[in-house]
Amino acid sequence: MIRNLSSATRVLALAAVLLAPFFGMARSAHADATQLCRAGSNMVLAPFDALLGPFIAGKDEVYGLREIDDPNYIKAIGVVPGYIFLTGMQLGGSMFREISALMELPLGMVTLFRDGAQPPLFRSGEDAWALFSDDYGKCPVHFGTSYNTINDG
Repeated sequence: MIRNLSSATRVLALAAVLLAPFFGMARSAHADATQLCRAGSNMVLAPFDALLGPFIAGKDEVYGLREIDDPNYIKAIGVVPGYIFLTGMQLGGSMFREISALMELPLGMVTLFRDGAQPPLFRSGEDAWALFSDDYGKCPVHFGTSYNTINDG
């Protein structure tokens, strides 16, 4: 019985080897590097967002103090706690950016061999205000990104 199983396994292996070229024939590649490029960009630039976090939080707080119509005493009370909160949100946003880059990197390698682009895992940084923002073809470069507000500021 073991001998028969062994020969059956050999026959199946031989059939798989002989039929593999027909099922694995090369097709034309439709490379889309959008996701891979976004992952690389996020991986490299997320630490800059963390380093610039206190500056971006201050900028967002100044924007909020000017644009939101709260009474002046509410604005005065909320300045210090608001800055601490916005700095924490900024640092958390940069950590999410780095985590999403690590998650998108292997998926970006897979999407090189299929049609279409994969959308970002989280809210797109292209929508948020950044100190520097430019798109180089399919490769977005945004750093100093504000994760606290989406404004034109």
